Amino acid sequence: MPNSNNTPAILHKSFLFLASSLLFVLLSCSRNGYDQTKITHRPRIYIEGAAPVPIIDEYDISSVQLGSFTDIFSADKKGRVYGVWVGLDRRAAMSLQKETSKHIGRNFNLVVKGKVIGFHPVESTITSGFIPFIFTSRKPEEETIDFYKKLENSVRHIQLEIQNMRN
Repeated sequence: MPNSNNTPAILHKSFLFLASSLLFVLLSCSRNGYDQTKITHRPRIYIEGAAPVPIIDEYDISSVQLGSFTDIFSADKKGRVYGVWVGLDRRAAMSLQKETSKHIGRNFNLVVKGKVIGFHPVESTITSGFIPFIFTSRKPEEETIDFYKKLENSVRHIQLEIQNMRN
């Protein structure tokens, strides 16, 4: 006959085992690394002077890349003009092609947190699905890189958010 004095200890250990097992399963089945708190920048693209409705929103953007529009080998870092190349998913790329063909001669604005941070003068139809934006103000290189890292991290987590919604 089992000792009745050990019953609460056995139940406590069983409960701890089950609780830790459940916690392990929940953590191992986490949502592919998605963390909503890491989405600090939600980029959107608008046509300058048009209705305040984005033609491209954050869910259409698949990648961002930092670049320079001047001599990257320039020793004078203040002489560099930085920008960001925005890569779009297939559906948004087709939409961009249509919008750029209709709005040649206008500017597209890249807006983050309600502020225009970059612009793209539309000179021809964009068929590649990538659109370069020149930053609207010159900032030190360190500040530009910090902004880019936050934007890139946000876009990555938005893509993970999309995957979670599909699953």
